[in-house]
Amino acid sequence: MGYPGMPPGFWVELIKILSVAILLVGVIPAVFRYRMGASKKKWFSYNHINEFHKKVDWTLRIVFMISLIISTILINSQPFITYTIFGVFVLTQIGVQAYIEWRFSDNRKDFQVSLIQLTLTFITLLGFVFWLEYFS
Repeated sequence: MGYPGMPPGFWVELIKILSVAILLVGVIPAVFRYRMGASKKKWFSYNHINEFHKKVDWTLRIVFMISLIISTILINSQPFITYTIFGVFVLTQIGVQAYIEWRFSDNRKDFQVSLIQLTLTFITLLGFVFWLEYFS
């Protein structure tokens, strides 16, 4: 007979997954940015290159919020759709940033680091999906 709550070992696995995610999404791109000579980015701030980037970024955020609200109201029985919307939003936002940096930035190394960050974020999200399937 199963017990309610988290399965045994859940919290240890969660700490491992979060540590790897922080390493892949936060630390490795910062090291690449430093090594390649790309522009330094501030944490938790808007890194808009120009007004076009600002408008596209805010449009993406508004579309994301609307789709998140709609998916929560209409399809509340399947939380995986919410995770998928969140993942697509994050990857789209980093992809748009890489494109804008490639097109408009003075430092050509910026978009290369953003592509590395996009790849590592995709790997992290894919690992998170597999981890969710494992504990489901």
